[in-house]
Amino acid sequence: MANPDPKQEIINKLSRLLLPRASASDGKKEGERTLRFLKERCIAGRQIHFVLFEDKKGQQIHFTCYVEQNAVGDWQFRGAAGDGITGTPGPVVEQGWANLGGGGMPDHFYAGGYVADYGLDITHVRLIAKNGTVIEDTVENGIVLFLTDQPVALPIEAEIYDRDGKLVYKHRVLS
Repeated sequence: MANPDPKQEIINKLSRLLLPRASASDGKKEGERTLRFLKERCIAGRQIHFVLFEDKKGQQIHFTCYVEQNAVGDWQFRGAAGDGITGTPGPVVEQGWANLGGGGMPDHFYAGGYVADYGLDITHVRLIAKNGTVIEDTVENGIVLFLTDQPVALPIEAEIYDRDGKLVYKHRVLS
């Protein structure tokens, strides 16, 4: 089912997948209190949103959610990537690192996730696909999002840059 509001479409989908029915004690849906939108990127007819969900135990789970606009202008949930519970150990490295999830290759590429800074003042990340497509984003609150209308082929390399524009580290992502 589609919705004229892309954020509401994401709330509806994640609520159906993750949240129990309305609480008997207050009659409110859990999703009204537990879903937060932290960052978004938009191009014509397509959007990605970085969403944080908090479960009953207070654990936070993040998702990069992808929606597309249909022919009548409504938004449809098309996919999501998440990396489990926020704060759990990721790759053990002492360099800047982009821990990304995504999909939609080759023609509807999206990706997003957290950037490990390690005190290096990381400010932006550049993705370079095998076919030459380059996508960049600025780190905001430790988060990056990538969305393009260009074809993207694996493998993809992430380049991590500091405030001075110096390449700090590079590594493969989504492979």
